[in-house]
Amino acid sequence: MEAELNKGQASSLQHQPEEHSSGSLAKGLANGTISRREALKLLGGASLGLLTLPVFTSTASAAGELQLDKSKTISLGTFRGVEYLQYAGLFVGKTSTGNYSVPFRISAPAKLRSASRSTVLVEPPHFSQGTFLRESYLGRPFLFNRGFVHASVGYSTFANRILDRTADGVFISGGVVDQNLQHTDDEIIVDFAHALSSNPAVTPIGTTARCYLAGFSDSSDPVKRIVASGLLAKDDVFDLVVPIITWNMANPQDNPEAAIKDGKYSGKVISVNSELEWHVGRALEDQGTMPDHYRYFIVPGTPHISDPLCDGSLGNRTTPAGWQPALRAHFLQGHEWVTQGLAPPTSTRLARTSGGTIARDVKGNALLVDITGASAPRLPFVELGEATFIVPKSLTGIEFLLGTYAPKPPPNIEQLGVNDYPAAFGNALNAQLQAGYILNEDAEVLLKRANLSPPATFTLNYHDRYELFRSCM
Repeated sequence: MEAELNKGQASSLQHQPEEHSSGSLAKGLANGTISRREALKLLGGASLGLLTLPVFTSTASAAGELQLDKSKTISLGTFRGVEYLQYAGLFVGKTSTGNYSVPFRISAPAKLRSASRSTVLVEPPHFSQGTFLRESYLGRPFLFNRGFVHASVGYSTFANRILDRTADGVFISGGVVDQNLQHTDDEIIVDFAHALSSNPAVTPIGTTARCYLAGFSDSSDPVKRIVASGLLAKDDVFDLVVPIITWNMANPQDNPEAAIKDGKYSGKVISVNSELEWHVGRALEDQGTMPDHYRYFIVPGTPHISDPLCDGSLGNRTTPAGWQPALRAHFLQGHEWVTQGLAPPTSTRLARTSGGTIARDVKGNALLVDITGASAPRLPFVELGEATFIVPKSLTGIEFLLGTYAPKPPPNIEQLGVNDYPAAFGNALNAQLQAGYILNEDAEVLLKRANLSPPATFTLNYHDRYELFRSCM
């Protein structure tokens, strides 16, 4: 296992979220030299069948026990006047296939809120990036300023999927054994969610109102498997499920929409994908069979690994086109769907030619339509054709998961030939807002970056003034 992790960009692939607020993976992306297969094996390879796990058919067992280790409690800072702490310890119990003792972490207010119940986001840890949804793609301010609680539990002994490889007394005796001879047991995640909600007296978060499940790339695989397995058929402990930048090319049975249709899950599912996912399997596209339960959104021009621009974390300088703003908007729409019954926007997909390939505009950028086939707005710099946003960047190595843009440097406003660029950018941005593809707070950041240094465009500012561009938070 260690030998495999030490290939290519090993030092940049290992992330400890309690010590770093940004993803160390991004730092070494541009210099990746590993093969395409090796890159996919490391980053989301399970989706391509490189780590194939059977679907569990047993019902969820009783919740395990949370054994809190007070010596590991640390402060995460104050958010809107509320201090958040990270609690840690071991989660101990037994699934239908065997015993387990695995690390857990819970991020919650230091003082229990007796007047209101918490919404808990459970994030299975990514094999290399740990709880990167908490750290970057959603971010601590995004979650904690809104009162969410975050929780994670080790479910596999492979790499950082165990969450804390330094913890003592860790084992998984059940589940399945993967190609790395490591144990993986998805039922642990379901047990953990039950434990968070079944006995408020022994958890650091008190009584929970609802529980969500979300993961990205590698960590989206257990999310999809849990929904497809039938583990939630009798007890929907998860009200909302959010698989992100994920595909089902080798495992089409792990399709949330099909699972909902088959009665295996009755909650809500929102999937958010980059353009790369079009190239590696489109089984998750919304087929319109479960409109009260399922949404799928894809963001044209974006790579699998985008520059996380929303929270100030370490960037990778690959492309300004990212799916993170869409994720944040659609995550909150999913929350409103659960709590208020407000349905999200209609699902989207990339437009196709009569030959079945991606339909593109004159600049070579993918066109977007909603599930009805009506044209849908793209990111404003994509809509204005400030560059050709290329996905994937390369067909080999880790660059397969990255994007780029051309030409470099991009044209300025005069060369772009757009009259009244600020107004044109603002109109395209407003179309995104009206469609529900971006939040006001993120739209304001994009607008600042577009107007940073006329006659430079948004994309030219990214190219020429990267640090100043990123400071517009």
